[in-house]
Amino acid sequence: MIIDANWLASHLDDENVIIIDSRGIMPFRFSHIKNAMPLGVEKVISTDENGSYLVIAPQVAEQIFTSMGIDDTKVVIVYGEYPDPSLARIVWTLIYFGHSNVKILDIGFENWLQSGYPVTKDFETKNAATKPDRGFVAHVRTTERADAQFIYQEKDKPETTIIDARTPQEHLHARIPGSILHNYEEGIGDMGKMIKDVEVLKQDFEKLGITRDKQIVCYCHSGIRAAHTYLQLKQAGFVNVRLYDGSIIDWAKRKYPLG
Repeated sequence: MIIDANWLASHLDDENVIIIDSRGIMPFRFSHIKNAMPLGVEKVISTDENGSYLVIAPQVAEQIFTSMGIDDTKVVIVYGEYPDPSLARIVWTLIYFGHSNVKILDIGFENWLQSGYPVTKDFETKNAATKPDRGFVAHVRTTERADAQFIYQEKDKPETTIIDARTPQEHLHARIPGSILHNYEEGIGDMGKMIKDVEVLKQDFEKLGITRDKQIVCYCHSGIRAAHTYLQLKQAGFVNVRLYDGSIIDWAKRKYPLG
């Protein structure tokens, strides 16, 4: 799930690499990685009547990602600012719609800048146009997502582990019954690293009884911090991992039990 900054710096002009800046349009205009394109997390979220931040519709995903030049031949690199988890929700959205070759930059933008890697204010990208006969085609992977009904049915099964990616205070206030607290910040590395090293992640999860033989579901308040935990688990080698994109907002609005 992680790409090294040195690798990206040497592939900035690679036509097969799409670079996404998740920080928002104003920071992007001030300075960004060469050939990057802006995509705020709000673009990949659909707010429902409950106020939940759900995944966008497949046709919307196709329009957005096609406009960025993404198709099944492209490597997509998403970067953001340390320790903002927003980039993770964009990565998860691409994975959910079937694009496996997507990674996050190992460091935040400020660290990229301080390390002397190239930045620009120009917005002229090699990927601005897509060939007429290609584009992003959504192939929904239902096993990457959970909804409230799925969790309610699965939460008491011994083979299922539910992870709360929020703070201890939020967890104590209201949580999905039986969920394990693992604040997403615990999986962020030091010195601007967006995710801890693999072996450290494995040890951290094992200490909490989170093992790779279980079905894992991650949630938080609105499905953004939990998306980062989802990526941490993937980085640590977990396969059967789902994001509850609606998270506690959706759970509470639907009047499912709270712990």
